[in-house]
Amino acid sequence: MRCTHRRPKFHSHMAAAVAFATFAACWLEAPLSRPATLLLSRRAVSARSGVLRMADSPEAFDYLVIGGGSGGMASARRAATHGAKTCVIERARLGGTCVNVGCVPKKVMFNAASVLEILHQAEGYGITVGEAKFDMKAIKAKRDAYVKRLNGIYLNNLNNNGITFVAGDAKFVGPKVVEVDGKAYTAKHILIAVGGKPAVPDIPGAKELGITSDGFFELEEVPERVAVVGSGYIAVELAGILNVLGSKVQNQVPTRTTTQAAQTSRRAGKAGTGFTPLHDISPGLRRYS
Repeated sequence: MRCTHRRPKFHSHMAAAVAFATFAACWLEAPLSRPATLLLSRRAVSARSGVLRMADSPEAFDYLVIGGGSGGMASARRAATHGAKTCVIERARLGGTCVNVGCVPKKVMFNAASVLEILHQAEGYGITVGEAKFDMKAIKAKRDAYVKRLNGIYLNNLNNNGITFVAGDAKFVGPKVVEVDGKAYTAKHILIAVGGKPAVPDIPGAKELGITSDGFFELEEVPERVAVVGSGYIAVELAGILNVLGSKVQNQVPTRTTTQAAQTSRRAGKAGTGFTPLHDISPGLRRYS
């Protein structure tokens, strides 16, 4: 039996599906004298819906920011105010280092240490107070709750600016195309603002006993003894805070000259912290004095 159906012009996906089924049924009724080849276009056939549909394409934006820290958030919000369709992708908490493990929680700890220091000095001003006790778990819970509220404010700011927020890890899968949890996103312009993280030196005991400034905010008890390696403002501030809260602190600072070491030692002594200079003996290698 010869098939008399001609290929019609399709005006809709449903008409195409019905015609395809009719054509296939007619073809199967005919005796096959040669191998049959069925050609399907790049339109994907959805078995669940029974209709033809286009394969999912990436969600498109004018501006896409990978990283929801201070820089990424500011850039995204500024772009949105100028009318750009904007998206922010962040795998962790919004706000980046400053809000979560930097300026904001550090100031909370600095204020706590300042209050305790004032109580210690109260007697010198003729004020008698009872024994002051510091509860690290209590301040951590309140500090974390405060930071969580700020995370929510950052998310509200994105929503108020009409910015799409996507939670997860972004990876590039093509030119100007990234993927998060199996969904693709594309943009005319993409900003990579993922920030950085502190590195733990590859020396014996560092990974087992050492923590970074991020780890400081995970402490639930005040350490009895702490060695702070570094002379930047983060190291000096955390050394001072821990000292006031009750830790015995040794600040280990890189120094170039004996004079510099002596000056730093005097300052550390006034602050109540110990000091150990680290002398350079070769690039990337130091020894303790």
